Amino acid sequence: MKRIFFVMLTAAAVFATPALAQFIPEPPGLNPIPAPQPSPPEPPIINGPIEQGPPPGVAPQKQLNTFHDRTLRCTEQGTNAGLRGRGLSSYTRRCLNAQ
Repeated sequence: MKRIFFVMLTAAAVFATPALAQFIPEPPGLNPIPAPQPSPPEPPIINGPIEQGPPPGVAPQKQLNTFHDRTLRCTEQGTNAGLRGRGLSSYTRRCLNAQ
């Protein structure tokens, strides 16, 4: 009888120990939600009021004179002058080399 009681007590201890691990209370005093952050400082005013600062937007840039633009311009001038074919090609080549 003592053996059966000892076996039952041992079995109960073995099977009850994992179940007890599930019910561990959280330690008091821990707050899982952090305190809110303070608001950021106001950004500094660099140029003062809008009337005193430079106008907003992108600064204008001068027009680029690329090779493609020059080729189109020379070809158009040659075509307007009535050149075609080989004459237009040689005029365009001379015009590009002159610029």
